[in-house]
Amino acid sequence: MAPDEFQQAWQAQASQTRVTIDADLLRQEVRRDQQAFRTMILYRDYGEVGVALLLIPIWFILGAVTKSPWTWYLTVPVLIWMAGFMLVYRRRHRQEPGEPDEPLLQCVQRSLSEVEDQIWLLRNIFWWYLLPPSVTILIFFAHVCWLSSALGWLLSLIFFLILAGSLVGVYSWIYFLNQRAVQLQLIPKRQELLTLQASLQDEGTGAGTQDQIALPGLPFSKQELSTSCHSPVRIILGLIGLFIIMLLVVYFVETARNSKDKPAHGQKSPFAAVRWQDSQPEVKLVKEWYQLISLNGIPAAEIVEFSKQTYGDKWQKRFEEDLVELLTRMGHPPADSVTLEVQSLDSAEKKTLKEVPMTYENRRAIRNAAREREREEGKP
Repeated sequence: MAPDEFQQAWQAQASQTRVTIDADLLRQEVRRDQQAFRTMILYRDYGEVGVALLLIPIWFILGAVTKSPWTWYLTVPVLIWMAGFMLVYRRRHRQEPGEPDEPLLQCVQRSLSEVEDQIWLLRNIFWWYLLPPSVTILIFFAHVCWLSSALGWLLSLIFFLILAGSLVGVYSWIYFLNQRAVQLQLIPKRQELLTLQASLQDEGTGAGTQDQIALPGLPFSKQELSTSCHSPVRIILGLIGLFIIMLLVVYFVETARNSKDKPAHGQKSPFAAVRWQDSQPEVKLVKEWYQLISLNGIPAAEIVEFSKQTYGDKWQKRFEEDLVELLTRMGHPPADSVTLEVQSLDSAEKKTLKEVPMTYENRRAIRNAAREREREEGKP
């Protein structure tokens, strides 16, 4: 007999190899594997639901502490979506527990359905789990960069690219780990269950003969069923990644705000607050309001007129927040203290205040008040 004929005969004999396994033992092994897999999945899924719901109040707290713009809160409905999606998905794909005397074939089919559900869930994780928060967080990053344009567009763009790159990097890693879990754990598990299902169907009812099942070419003949019960790596990595991103967001918001409060031009103000009566500035010094007559001998009307000619529609904003720059462009750069001539709002009394300090704190208070007005004007 030729070598090829020997090889063909050996392959034919191997394909007809039949392994006899006790039906009860195999059923117990399949159920044990099924229960371990189901426990791991429930622990992971409901853990993610709990984390998403827990992050909602944390998100509001961080937003209030950092005084973040309204785009920060776009992530809250995303967190609700993620928790709701998982709950609905689990409800729609819930598998009822099998009866103790359930046929082995039905038990295998139930396990196969659970594995296929998880394969679909992880393969589509980008659409329901990663994309929604990525969009809202990137919108927030872009909004903060736009608001912090005082830093310079180049620096704002660099900050945006760093934060966006961190977000994309973390979420890409999570996506890769999930696809790797599908390839290395779920697909081999599905193939094992498909092989077992096909073998049981070949035996007719799948009940075996005298509590014995003859399974040709079954991969379980040399090894036990794998449990595929791994640690919830995705939850841990997702939490760490999201926490890092949140810290970066908080840092960026604080940096942007502080940079706007203390710009490169060294903006200061002698006024604790500024308000207007037409084009006449009224200023707050300590706790009293006055009508401003002059600053370092320069009439307030002259400063206002120069601001209108130089800055157009933003003349009030420049007077309030960029007084040092305004006076410098007029050719009168102020020192660390100024002389103010003011008039009481309750009487015609005028007074001259010397050595009034120019401070960052005053300018910050004016800037914060302007922000608050912008928020109020932006509300419906």
